[in-house]
Formats: sequence, structure tokens, C-alpha cells
Amino acid sequence: MKFFQHVITAIIFLLFLVGCNAQSAIPEGFYSYEKDKVEKAMENLEFSAELPSYVPIAADILVTDRFYYKELDNEAFDITMFTQDNDIFTIQLINGELYQDKSGFDPVSITDSMKGYYQEEPYSQTLYWDKNGITYQIIYRPSEESLSQEALVEVAKSFKSF
Repeated sequence: MKFFQHVITAIIFLLFLVGCNAQSAIPEGFYSYEKDKVEKAMENLEFSAELPSYVPIAADILVTDRFYYKELDNEAFDITMFTQDNDIFTIQLINGELYQDKSGFDPVSITDSMKGYYQEEPYSQTLYWDKNGITYQIIYRPSEESLSQEALVEVAKSFKSF
């Protein structure tokens, strides 16, 4: 009987730790999204890409789209999220390095070893970077209030393999 009590206590303790860890994985001001749905949509891609652990908006609608990027003659994938206020947050994963004109973009440090490029326009904010032959691009189109550059960089830092 005592063994059974120890096992139950250990299970409850582990569940408590897992619950605390899951809650602390998303920083304040950021949100989870339908990552399982995105992973399923990415199963047949010709390339492997990382996904963010969280996003900076509370998405009400999530749409994915697999397409070909003519400029690179390669496959690409879009994840677009919409809020009730019609804010649009898009993540593009492009198989290949997209050589964009960097004028108008500010260099930003995503990690010590990874540089990105940020641009703020009146209608959108863009952050892009290349990692392991994949171009990652985050585009935010607010209905009213823009996000901080730091918020987009924080999302970029959260990208992990799934």
C-alpha cells in the first residue's frame, strides 16, 4: 500500500511540474497557436523548417498555404493568423535563401550568431532571417497598433524544430 501511495505522489508531482513548465514556456504578452494543425499541414513539404513556440497575437483564425516561390524555383509555406480586429500575422518559410534588397531594412541581432533584418512601414512590419538554407519571414499587418521590434525578435528566437 505504501508503494502505491509513493507512486501516486510521484505521478502527481510530475504532472504538477509538467503543468508549471507548460505555462511558463510562453512569456507574458505572447500566445499559443494551433501548432499541431500547422505541423500536420507541413508533413508533405519538400523541406524541414522550424516553427515558433508562440506568437505575439491571439489568433482567432489560422490558415496555411503551401506554394511555389518562382524567384527561387522552390517550395514555400505560409502560416497566416487573423485576430477579431483583423490584425494579420504571417510566417513564411521559404526553401532557399531569399536575396532581398536590404536597403530600408535595419540589421537586428536575433541571437549572438544569427542576424536578421527588420523593416517598419506604415502598413506593415517585417522581420526576416536565413537559417540552414531556409528563409524565415514574419510579417505583421496591424489594423491599428503595431508591435514592437523586440516582440518580433522574441518570436524569431522561439523558432524550434518540431
